[in-house]
Amino acid sequence: MTKIFLNLANLSITASYLILAVLILRLLLRRLPKNLLLWLWGLVGLRLALPFSLESALSLIPKARPIPTDIAYSPVPAIDSGVAVIDRAVNPVMAESFAPTAGASVNPMQIILTIVSAIWLAGVVVMLLYAVFSYSRLSRKVRVSLPMGGKIYLCDGIQTPFILGILKPKIYLPSDMDPENQTYVLKHEQAHLRHHDHWWKPLGFGLLSIYWFNPLVWIAYLLFCRDLEMACDERAVAGMGEVERKAYSYALLSCAAPGQAVAACPLAFGENSVKSRIKNVLRFKKAGFWVIAGVLVITLIAAVCFLTNPKAEQEEEILQTVPDTVPTETAEEYQQLDGYYTYTNGGLTLEIDKVSGAKTRTARDGSGEAYEQTILLTEPGTVVSIIDPDMNGDTENWRLCEATGAMEPIPIRDDSRSMHLMLSANDFYLENVNSDSRRVLLFQRRVEDISFYQPATAADADAYDLTTGNLLYSYQRFMKTAPGDLNKLALALVVMENHSAEELVDTTGLPAYLKDENTYRQAFPFAKPELSLERMKQMTVEDLLTLMLIRGADDAAYALARFDAGSEEAMVEKMNEYVKYACMDTNYTDLYGLSEGQYTTGMDTIFLVSRMLSDPCLSQIWSTRDYTFHFPDTGEEYTAVTTNYLFDDRTIPEFYDVRVTGGFSYYRGTASTVCTARQDGKDVLFVILGAQRHFAENGWQLEYYGNHEEMESLINTVFEAMESSPPQFAD
Repeated sequence: MTKIFLNLANLSITASYLILAVLILRLLLRRLPKNLLLWLWGLVGLRLALPFSLESALSLIPKARPIPTDIAYSPVPAIDSGVAVIDRAVNPVMAESFAPTAGASVNPMQIILTIVSAIWLAGVVVMLLYAVFSYSRLSRKVRVSLPMGGKIYLCDGIQTPFILGILKPKIYLPSDMDPENQTYVLKHEQAHLRHHDHWWKPLGFGLLSIYWFNPLVWIAYLLFCRDLEMACDERAVAGMGEVERKAYSYALLSCAAPGQAVAACPLAFGENSVKSRIKNVLRFKKAGFWVIAGVLVITLIAAVCFLTNPKAEQEEEILQTVPDTVPTETAEEYQQLDGYYTYTNGGLTLEIDKVSGAKTRTARDGSGEAYEQTILLTEPGTVVSIIDPDMNGDTENWRLCEATGAMEPIPIRDDSRSMHLMLSANDFYLENVNSDSRRVLLFQRRVEDISFYQPATAADADAYDLTTGNLLYSYQRFMKTAPGDLNKLALALVVMENHSAEELVDTTGLPAYLKDENTYRQAFPFAKPELSLERMKQMTVEDLLTLMLIRGADDAAYALARFDAGSEEAMVEKMNEYVKYACMDTNYTDLYGLSEGQYTTGMDTIFLVSRMLSDPCLSQIWSTRDYTFHFPDTGEEYTAVTTNYLFDDRTIPEFYDVRVTGGFSYYRGTASTVCTARQDGKDVLFVILGAQRHFAENGWQLEYYGNHEEMESLINTVFEAMESSPPQFAD
């Protein structure tokens, strides 16, 4: 629902520019026949009704999506209206009031948007109920009417003539109406029917019901109803002489309806500013050819300028993120530097010391927008000087961030012309979210010596200090690697965002491709092949998450996806939205880690695991060795055992490591393992991605496990290095 509301809010904002343009044109063209002005209101209706819009270089809409789709997950929420004055006024307030605090499980903006979306939906329901109630009340009033022929009825108890009905409209006249006025009233109402106005007014009210939160839409609807009645007056008096027009005006005056609220129906003869309508009738002149042609040209220009969106900037090529060490780069890719590097963006100049290399590339943020990114090779203790910041208010949106999550915005004081920031050994970047083309300055730690450990076959290897937040060791942590079953980490995080661990999930109706014997032998190693999750009928979210994470069970993943998102495809979309909102370089194509086109990185895996460990339920599953399930029909118990042999000695004892405190290990695709280990009070997260395995000649017994051998080696090497040479690691 939040996504729907954000889309409608963006449509409402872009339509507001068109409404303002129509209001100005309506004022300038106020002497022209109102029938011509209805063309302009038709453009407003199209803009509000269509969920898409063509692009045009002539569009005067500043931004097609002023409110970013990822604003609920942004570390510093901000709008991009395209109007600098508005952005400068709104964004600092949003950043101060709604920016997430460190350690918070939910972004404040998520809560605000959920509440606002619920209020919007309630408003829509109220508006529609009001329309239904008004229509029903009038229908009851005219239930007893005297037919006069030709869809015309006389009725007691009504004060003014009107049309009621959409598919079969009828004209209702007060039974005590002066017969002299009936002729003019019928001309008016029949003109409404000829031009199908009994459709346009309810459609307008329907749009008003959806966009009720926008005051400009209310103004547009009220003025549209007034112009609709005046246009019908003009059609009715066309060809009349002065005497007849005066008689028509008298009929208007005598049938004037009392003040009433905004309504979707009916089309009443005496409503909408009778005084203005009488003036318009008496001075009405039929428009000539050139007047009609001129208004048509104006309408076309308005359509091109305000009914279209601005052309999107041509997408630049996205360069792959590269490992952080100089030996893995060619000399030509980096500009070799020695000492200071100066970076200028608008009115802000940054001066960075201890820089050995720099390069600029095109990257893409979580919403898909391209931006320029400068990568520097630095050393621990690098100092950044912000010199002569632009004091117009933009500089407060520059912030110092870690690669694994945003820190607090940099406090730039008005009384200071410069400030210095000390960087630790982690990855950091400075980001200006208000600049016209989003720019990021990324600082990467330069590891002087990585020869103390070289993975045998793994594509990525990382060690991350959970206590200090420092990256202790990294081998190609930005290299894209197939995630395998580790894609289920994102699935688990999405589920826990929306549900509690105790909620019950329907486990019946599993697809045929998840019912093979191997699936259940893997999930329940001591169970008979015919046993399946379908026999459980219902399981808790925690049960299914445990089975999915410690065993990689695909049937549990399917049940959770259907429960949370409705289908596999919808859940994959939610998983991709989750990682993109977090600015992660990860992509999923299925729930099971089997399809092509999926990739992740070591840094993204660290980010996902850090998020998991902050959730009580997922943190408990992380350290689970085995989990017992009770089948309700027989009372039998079956135990699923973790596949992380480093953490459990019952399957392959030679890999068991007493230091390992939790984690997951999977076999499918290339082998991957994530785990935490503790030694001398230090908690470290280890990642091995894409290791290779060797099978025996029989095809199923493994001679070389890859992920377990290399993880064991990585843990030993890192803890030994931490004991022998602490300066080699983070401050």
